[in-house]
Amino acid sequence: MPFSHLMPRFPIFVMLMVLPCFAEPTAPPVSKPATVLPVTQDRDKAVYDWAARHQAVMELGKQGPVDVVMLGDSILHYWAGAPKAPIVRGEASWNELFQEKKVVNLGFGWDRVENALWRVKNGELKELKPAKVILLIGTNNLQLNSAGEIRMGIEALCQAIHKQLPQTSIHVIGILPRTLPANILARPAEVNQQLHQHLAGMPRVHFYDMSAVFLDEEKKLNSKLFSDGLHPNEAGYQRLAQALRPIVVK
Repeated sequence: MPFSHLMPRFPIFVMLMVLPCFAEPTAPPVSKPATVLPVTQDRDKAVYDWAARHQAVMELGKQGPVDVVMLGDSILHYWAGAPKAPIVRGEASWNELFQEKKVVNLGFGWDRVENALWRVKNGELKELKPAKVILLIGTNNLQLNSAGEIRMGIEALCQAIHKQLPQTSIHVIGILPRTLPANILARPAEVNQQLHQHLAGMPRVHFYDMSAVFLDEEKKLNSKLFSDGLHPNEAGYQRLAQALRPIVVK
C-alpha cells in the first residue's frame, strides 16, 4: 500500500495516544473527624492512671455479665461504683439507684468521645455483656469539635457497642448543662438537638435530654448542684439518679 494512503490516519492515531492524558482528576479522600478515630489519652494522669483503670475494667469482665454499664467521662467516673475512683462524690445516690443490680462504672476522667470509642473497641464491654449501657459523653469535646462531629462520634460509639453486643439497649444521655469555657465550638443544646434527630432511627438506642434537671426556675445553671460548674456534687447526683431511675428499673 502506498505511503500516501496512511497519511490521513496519522493525526487520528496521535490523538488517541494523547487523550488519556486529559482524564478527570480523582476527588480527594474525605477526612474523618477526630471523634470517630479511637485513641487513648492520659490527660487526667495527676488524678488517676487511665491505662490502669482500663485494665481494672478488663479484670472485672472476668466475673461475668452485669446488668448495667455506665460509660462516659469524669461526670460518671467520680460518682461512685467499681472500679473505685480516687474521687467519690455521690455514693449514697449511686447505691440507692442501683441497689441489688450488678453495675460497672466505665466513666474515665477527661475522656472524649474518641477515647470511649477506643475502650469499647478494645474489649471493655465484651465480657461484661451488659443488658443496658447508659452513655454520657461529649462535654470534653465541646472546645475541639462541632456539634455535628460530636454527634457523629456518639453514633460511631453506639454502632461499635452494637457490633459486639447487638441485643444490648443503649441509653444516650445528652450533654449536661455546665459553665462553658470562653473558647467553644459547640454548645450542649446544639449537640443534644443533633442527637435527638439522628439517633431516633437507630434500633435499641434511646436518647434523653436531662438538661432541665440541672437548671433553676429561670432556666439558668443551678450552681447549687455542682462542685465546679461541671461535675455534680452530692445534691446534683441525687437529681441525676432520680432522672435515671426509670431507665434503670425498666
